[in-house]
Amino acid sequence: MCSVSRLNLLGRIKASSLLRYTLLHTAIVLVLCGSALWLVKDFSLGFYEKRQDQFVQEQLNSLSSLAKSSTEQEFRLAVEQLAEDNRQVLVVLKSSDGYLGNLNYLPETVPLSPSMGSFWILGDSVLEDGRFQRVRGSRINSRWGALVLAYNSSDFNLFVSRFTLALYAAMVLVLLVGLITGFLFSRKVLARLNTINQVTAQVGDGELAARVPVTQQGDEFDELAGHINHMLDQIEASVEAIASVTSSIAHDLRTPLSRLSIKLDGYLRKGSADAEDILGAQAELATILHTFNAMLELTKLEYGQGDLEFVQCDLSKITSEVIELAEPLAEVREQTLSLKVEQALVVQGNHQLLFRILFNLVENAIKYSPEGSEVKVIIDQSSVSVIDQGKGIPEAEQDKVFQRLYRLDQSRTTPGHGLGMSLVKVVADLHGAGVSFVRNRQTFTVKLTFH
Repeated sequence: MCSVSRLNLLGRIKASSLLRYTLLHTAIVLVLCGSALWLVKDFSLGFYEKRQDQFVQEQLNSLSSLAKSSTEQEFRLAVEQLAEDNRQVLVVLKSSDGYLGNLNYLPETVPLSPSMGSFWILGDSVLEDGRFQRVRGSRINSRWGALVLAYNSSDFNLFVSRFTLALYAAMVLVLLVGLITGFLFSRKVLARLNTINQVTAQVGDGELAARVPVTQQGDEFDELAGHINHMLDQIEASVEAIASVTSSIAHDLRTPLSRLSIKLDGYLRKGSADAEDILGAQAELATILHTFNAMLELTKLEYGQGDLEFVQCDLSKITSEVIELAEPLAEVREQTLSLKVEQALVVQGNHQLLFRILFNLVENAIKYSPEGSEVKVIIDQSSVSVIDQGKGIPEAEQDKVFQRLYRLDQSRTTPGHGLGMSLVKVVADLHGAGVSFVRNRQTFTVKLTFH
């Protein structure tokens, strides 16, 4: 009894486009093979048959001329002599006193010369062979009666029959091999496709960790499996990022929303609100709106929305502007802020976006460095490095800081919204730059490398 899976496999094979293509290919090969074999038969066997027809016509022309110029006795003697001298010549003359020659009947279906026709004889009456033989011949009507002459070659006829049998056998073999290989190929291909379908079904059911197996063959299916697995990795990472962002939004916005709700309830209980109360509520709303606007801006940058003007930007000048703006922040923490330009660096980019990410990096260095420390910015021919003396980012967290709303402070008590490094990563990607971290014993470096 066939299992359900086997029945399903047979049904899939029947509906397989691969099987249809295989059958189409088999049919084309069958037609081409058949045409080639028939052409071989026509050019080889046909040539030999034409030689036989030519011989028959020459003999008939000779006998026809003899019948016009000789007596009946001479004509009959010539027919008997032809029948005795060449056993492959079949000749019969039907006269008033019976049949003369090596055939004992006159085929009525043989056409008049110069047309040629085929008829059957029993070989043992002439060729000492009990098989039926198919011969080609023609006829003339002489003064002494109708005469039929044909040429028979038993070996040639046997070769023709075997060649024809081999022709049909080859075509049947091509058909069978095509059908069998088509079935086997379809079964193997469908088995691999079924594996891919099972994985996609699992992913559709929520199993995001499912992956398509990759073999060592390195064929098209392995290449497809690699692309699918890469896509599933991206989907899984996106889902995890969405879950993380959702959780982060809940944490970051819960506190200001709760404070805002408490303040509004207090205003309702008092029945009024002074200017200071309104300013406090506006500050809470500004924090919430700033977070959402930053996330919207990140989304637009990631998907290339909006018109960004890219021009030649001198990073030395942009960094000088950043240092000038960030200087008061460093002074509050009694920090030293310096810029060292080893070699000018000019890139094709957007001045505003480059200014913002450089300011973010410098601001983070000031924020997370101890008071009285030094923050340095070094520019060389291909990179901008921001170096501080803080603890830096742990190696295990370095990939995560680029996620939206991700913060090293899991308690989320320090100021900030966790979008600064996300913006740095997105803008760096837009400018073909890479972001890397280097931790030494006393310093931590964030490096922007432009390719």
